[in-house]
Order: sequence, then C-alpha cells, then structure tokens
Amino acid sequence: MPIQPGTYEFGPENGVLSVRTSRTGAAAKAGHDLLIHVTAWQATLEVGEDPTQSRIVLDADAGSLRVREGTGGMQALGDDDKASIKETIDTEILLGQAIEFRSTSVRTSADGTRISAQGELTLVGTARPVSFALAVGGDGTLSGSAVLKQSDWGITPYSTLFGALKVGDEVEVGIEAGTAPEVAGWTFAYDPVVPRALKPSLLRLHGISHVAVAAHYELYEASVRERAEILRTLAAVDPTAAPEVGATLRPLKVGLASAIAGIKNHEAYFEHLGGDGGDPDGAIAGLITRDFGSVAAWRSDLKATGLAGRGWAWTAYDWDEGRLFNYLGDDTGSSPIWNATPLVALDVCEHAYLLDFQTDRGAYIDAFFANLDWAVVNGWVSAYEIPLG
Repeated sequence: MPIQPGTYEFGPENGVLSVRTSRTGAAAKAGHDLLIHVTAWQATLEVGEDPTQSRIVLDADAGSLRVREGTGGMQALGDDDKASIKETIDTEILLGQAIEFRSTSVRTSADGTRISAQGELTLVGTARPVSFALAVGGDGTLSGSAVLKQSDWGITPYSTLFGALKVGDEVEVGIEAGTAPEVAGWTFAYDPVVPRALKPSLLRLHGISHVAVAAHYELYEASVRERAEILRTLAAVDPTAAPEVGATLRPLKVGLASAIAGIKNHEAYFEHLGGDGGDPDGAIAGLITRDFGSVAAWRSDLKATGLAGRGWAWTAYDWDEGRLFNYLGDDTGSSPIWNATPLVALDVCEHAYLLDFQTDRGAYIDAFFANLDWAVVNGWVSAYEIPLG
C-alpha cells in the first residue's frame, strides 16, 4: 500500500519502538542479548505533495525503556535482573535526558513503498547525524531499523566482570507501526513483531558463509512482514459470512501458520548458532544422554531426521512424555508438536544450505552441529524449567 501525502501520528498505541543489544568480551556467554521496548514515545511523519516538504519528528522518554526479554546467557534473565538493567540505563547511560530525532531530508520512492530519511538524533545532550530507511508494507505498516554506535554520542558501553563482559557498542533501533490512513491511530489487536537483529557472530560461522546467512535472514524478515499483513487482513474478515468465508479463511489461516512458524523456528535457529559446536555440556548434555543413551546416538538420530525431512528437524522436550524426542516437520507451517518445547532447531529447507552446499544436505548438517552455542540451549533449559531428573 503506497503511502499517500498526509500527516501520520505514531506512538505505543499503534506501534512498537525497540532497541536490541548484543554482548561481547571474553565472558560474553555469561551475558544476554537484550530486547528493550520504549514505552513512552511519539512520532510524526508528514508526507508532502512536494518531497522537500516531508519531515519526521520523534520524541521519546529516556526513562520509559523496559527490558522485554534477554536471550542467551548461562541462566534466564529474571525480573530482578531486568529491574537492575533499567536502573543502569536510567542512572549510568541515558541519565534521563531527552531523546529526539529531527529530520533534515526525507525522500519517498516513486512507488511510495520506501522512505529514506536523514537528520539528527539527540542522546544525552549530543546531536549526531543519522540516516535510515523505512518500508511501507502492503498492509499499511511502516517498518525499519537503524544501527547506532553508542560511542558516537559519547556513551561508554556498559561492562562488568572487569571488562570481560560488555554490551556491544552497536545497538539496533527498530520501529513497526500502522501508517495507512485507515489504520493510523488503530490499536494493534496483536503485538507487532520486529525482526530480531542478526547477531554479528552469525556472519563468522564455520563452513556457513555470511552470504548464505544474510539470504536466510531475509526470509525470516519476510515471515515477520507476512504475519502482520495476514493478521490485518483477518481482522476485516466476517467469520459469519458463509459460504465465502471458507474460501477466504483457508489461505489466510494456512499462510498465518506458515508465517508464525517461520518466525519462531528461525528465531530459535539463529539464536543458538554462533558458538563453538562440539559435544554439549551442562544440563542439555545430561538430558541427551538420559534420553538417547549417548551424545553420538542423539547426533546420529537428529542428522538422520534432518536428511529424511523436507523442512525442519527439532530436538524438543515433550512434556507429556517427560523426555526429549527428535521430531520432523516437512514444511514450516505443518507438523506442530503440542506441549513440546524445541531446544535444537535444524532448518533443512533448501534455502538453508543450497548456496554453500548445493545438494549435500549432510555436509550442511555437520556444519550446523559445528556452530551450535550450547550456552544458549542451556539457557532455554533453565528458562523453561525443564526437569533434569
């Protein structure tokens, strides 16, 4: 849906403004990658008939940042941890000072589906130039992100453990909001999803190229956009309008299952890659040995499951069975296993391996094993409180 000239207002009532951080340092595995939501903000987009008259203004309350989730780490991020992080942000990083963006140049593509902006972002009293691109979705959503370096604004990234664990200098700021006239001011019936940032470590995998990872990540982003578009379309469907409703709902519901599964599966896949591979350790090693007899038996069975499938293979804890199983899914949107928690998510769709391995899926699966981050998997075991006995 091309954006039309007009004034569009955004805020928490019709959008999400988020910040994602990464971790670095010798003790990086002990820390968490954070998803932070800005809960008090307001933005105005003015699109003029004359492109030179367009502008973007954004103001955010520096004290409104809330930690939504933390991924990775040796143990799950608790409420006390989140509160401590917020206190650090308030008292040591942003200091409660105003956050402002004022555009100096805004351009809209000829087809009205892309917006590029340049301007100044003010943080902790310092204004620095930034530029970013926004996409206008066919469902009337505006989405985009920009990577910022904290040090450019004189902010020293937080560190602990005598510098062995640090927050990465680069943070990703993302936005997704309703933009079209008929949805501006509309309250989301479902929380909008912003694509998780691609971890830098995923561009340095052993045997899997950064080109393949980047192409794979674009498919994940497409699933995020597809979810929003389908949910918006479903909101306008009258479920009592027979017989047309059946023909209308089926492709939407099938597409929604595929999009949401594509998001969740890929987020697990990307999150637990970037490690040193090898044999598992910690709690997951005990679970695997208990339920498969040995790590070698588990690895052999998961690889065979991946070779037999056409979409995904998962090692999941089945809460009804009380044990791990290696499950197979022939495509992204099918074969959900109810009341089971995936702990290892192996994508065996062609897009995952074709660029690097052509038809040698087995070699790709070996490379997948060589890049698993077992600290992330153990973090999930802890967070989901999976029984170890």
